[in-house]
Amino acid sequence: DVFPVCGYDMEANTRILLLALFCFSCLGQEHPHVLFIAVDDLRPQLKTYGFEWMHTPNIDALAKSGVQFRFAFVQQAVCSPSRTSLLTGRRPDTTHVYNLWHYFRHMGCNVTTLPQFFKDKGYQTSGQGKIFHPGHASDHDDPPSWTTPYYHSPNLGKYSTRKHSWLTPNHPEMDFPDAQVATHAIEEIKKAKQEGRQFFIAAGFHKPHLPFVFPKPYLDFYPNNTIHIADDPYPPQGMPKIAWSDFGELRNYDDIKALGNKCPKGIGKDVPDWKARDLRRAYYGATSFTDVQVGRLMKTLKDEGLDNNTIVVFWGDHGWQLGEHGEWCKHTNFELAARAPLILRAPKYSHLAGTVIDSLVEHVDIYPTLVDLTGFGPPNPNLQGFSMVPLLENPGHDWGRVALSQYPRHDSPGPPGTRDDGNPHAMGYSIRTHDWRYTEWVYYNNNTWTMDWTKVFGRELYDHRGDDGTSFHKWENKNVVDHKDHQHLVHQLSEKLHMLFDQYKRNATTQCKN
Repeated sequence: DVFPVCGYDMEANTRILLLALFCFSCLGQEHPHVLFIAVDDLRPQLKTYGFEWMHTPNIDALAKSGVQFRFAFVQQAVCSPSRTSLLTGRRPDTTHVYNLWHYFRHMGCNVTTLPQFFKDKGYQTSGQGKIFHPGHASDHDDPPSWTTPYYHSPNLGKYSTRKHSWLTPNHPEMDFPDAQVATHAIEEIKKAKQEGRQFFIAAGFHKPHLPFVFPKPYLDFYPNNTIHIADDPYPPQGMPKIAWSDFGELRNYDDIKALGNKCPKGIGKDVPDWKARDLRRAYYGATSFTDVQVGRLMKTLKDEGLDNNTIVVFWGDHGWQLGEHGEWCKHTNFELAARAPLILRAPKYSHLAGTVIDSLVEHVDIYPTLVDLTGFGPPNPNLQGFSMVPLLENPGHDWGRVALSQYPRHDSPGPPGTRDDGNPHAMGYSIRTHDWRYTEWVYYNNNTWTMDWTKVFGRELYDHRGDDGTSFHKWENKNVVDHKDHQHLVHQLSEKLHMLFDQYKRNATTQCKN
């Protein structure tokens, strides 16, 4: 209702309001909104990525309306380091975040994060669910990044069990944390529209992270008799011992512990086949539940008339191993751990709907890409990724870049927050080209943040020639690093790997500045 007051000129004020709304609309076209969707532990096992039997219609629809990156790689295959790299635009050797404890702002890399960048540009920045790794690793969701109070589902603890690695409670769907995260994000979208504000709204979904807890009906998409164990449930032939992870994350659950000697520790010691089938089925079901939440967000954008003025980014924080190579969880440099889904929908490039880009990209590229797409470019030169806009301008062009990943190893972890526990440390540095993955495991000093390329604990070379991204079992089954026919290639890849990681290490201090 409008209540006339002394001196109020309704016609004049109506013209001013309309002009303001027009200017806001123009601003919106120049600087679109951003919907930023993160999914925990999601490997690219989606129908749109070639897995026809997966039930992911909403993510598939997003891909059909946007651009899908077939080969997108994270910088370290575990939650906090991966998310920190993406959200700061810096690599782990610059942020010095390699675990679930260290906070980048306390590690000498107090930089402007991606949401903070948009906050500084006048956007409403709203976070809900898992965006940064919660708790100490982000000082509780990195408060400088947001303009609104951060939201976590009040039911998160209710569904965080250590008794079961997977569970399907007969509870209402809206009782589950990820459904509540979606609901809160929907409210934030509507609120931002009502207030006429540009928004960067981040929704982070927890599933399919362990424990796989989701509503029971989603199991029905995956009948028991259709579930098979991995086709390659054995370690890669010739794999160095240091490359292996004993999937301690999964072993923390009581139902896995109860397997006793049926699930012994050690390289090549897998869970029993029946349990592997259960876990795979539950992972698929949890993925389908998250797919529904993505669909709710996309429907809201359309219903609110925002879908043509909002950039949507959908990403997984790393891959996941479901028994391939006898491995579970992430925590390795293998393809299945380092590769994750990435889908981008930008209004300016709506003509690219349904395009699949095969060029290798990295999650550290997302930050500069969004700066470019929202009209605030050029990106800060201290960002260590590259804007993917050239690929959108010419999708068929291979920009010739490689993807870099890394993973730390140590014999005996020290107390949380310590830099060096006094035991031998190593870092596995990995370079992925279109045809090959090459990894070196070398000594790493956690006090000086330096690697020693001369102290090598293991090397790996895996052939990816012909890999179209639609098979998880055909690749990396044999380490051919010592094959006589590949020695020139190994030398080339080793030199390039050293050059690139040394370059980022050398520039780390400078590139930890805004």
